[in-house]
Amino acid sequence: SLPAHYPQTPSDFEDVSPDSSVPLSQIYDDLCDDDVSLFNQIRRFRGPWLLSRSDDFDHKIITASNKFVVDMGYSKNELIGENCKKLQANSVDFNKDSNAKLSAAFKSDTDVHVVLLNYRGNGNPFGNSLSILMLRDKNDKVKYHLGIIK
Repeated sequence: SLPAHYPQTPSDFEDVSPDSSVPLSQIYDDLCDDDVSLFNQIRRFRGPWLLSRSDDFDHKIITASNKFVVDMGYSKNELIGENCKKLQANSVDFNKDSNAKLSAAFKSDTDVHVVLLNYRGNGNPFGNSLSILMLRDKNDKVKYHLGIIK
């Protein structure tokens, strides 16, 4: 848990895209206390993040930060419910090694960091430094994949 002097996330703090298909309250209910604290710390930085369910082998985005949706530059409702590979457009072959690392991490429930060539909604390429953290439920089973873009 957070040190006592560390500020808690305000109850009115809202950074989640309105396009999200799963309410944040449900995600918090699913997570162990340590991962609730971790997720709150990441949200507090107000950067781009996204979540997918660990049991969804297509890794569809179920919720994301407003910053992620705005930074990616896609139209409303174009990313939530989609596989993250949508951001790779035609660079899937270029990203083959990174995609293999991601697949291996998902299979072994381990955190991973990769750099991908992605494309914004307007077609402009960008280097995506992506960390995926495995968020666990109260029974220590991985429930969500949290993607953080740097």
